[in-house]
Amino acid sequence: MEPPPRSRARRAAESAGLVAAWMGLGYALRLDANEYLVAGVPLTAAFQRWVRRRPLRELWVRAAPPIPRDAVTMGIAGALAALPLYKGVRAAGAGAPWSISAWYLCAIGGAVGAAYALRSFRRSAVRPLLVCLATAGGTGILLMVLAQSARGGLPAVSAGTARTALTWLVLYFPVTFVLEEVTFRGALDAHLHEPGEGRALGSALLGSALWGVWHLPISAHGFSAATLIPLVVVHSLIGVPLAWGWRRGGNLAVPALAHAVVDAVRNAVLR
Repeated sequence: MEPPPRSRARRAAESAGLVAAWMGLGYALRLDANEYLVAGVPLTAAFQRWVRRRPLRELWVRAAPPIPRDAVTMGIAGALAALPLYKGVRAAGAGAPWSISAWYLCAIGGAVGAAYALRSFRRSAVRPLLVCLATAGGTGILLMVLAQSARGGLPAVSAGTARTALTWLVLYFPVTFVLEEVTFRGALDAHLHEPGEGRALGSALLGSALWGVWHLPISAHGFSAATLIPLVVVHSLIGVPLAWGWRRGGNLAVPALAHAVVDAVRNAVLR
């Protein structure tokens, strides 16, 4: 049953309310980055089911076809879950904090959503994927390179750097189907902008600004205008093309891959 139509103002307020509740948890409980990310899993699921009143699989594929339960889907999910399973077992054995293990569990669970999205990927999503990689991915990588250059220069490109980036890409792609990207594109952008509505740029900017503000509780620089403004600007520059890719492709694999590429390069270049 379709939920009753809601005004843009109400949908914007509901979206801001989710981000505010999440940030409140982050500040109140003094969560670290991984704890903060994991705290969003039940919040996103609750928002999708009881505020949006939409099925959870619509977070991954906007048309929400039935999830294929065949060997191909299981094989893709198993392949995507292999590395986070290996890393998670090693982290648990080494006595890592619970939030690290929880992050890897999210990546394992996200492999199911990623497999569903890949099985549902259509030719019409190829162009949005390429554009999203070039715009959101290119902008994010350029910002990372500029940031590292300002800190004293880029590391030499080597096989080790490439291996680090590839490893993180394989980890980040499935985890985005449970953490962060699934919230800000799969849930919030879909809530802020219905297909066929006008003022698409405004809603994409609003969702991207909320994404930037959301980072404040885990920012190393605390709450200030000097922190807030760069967060909003940077995440708007990346978030608007991510939203465009999600809207045009209708498949979370489009923005998820671009987001994963940016974060993978960040970890290889800045760490």
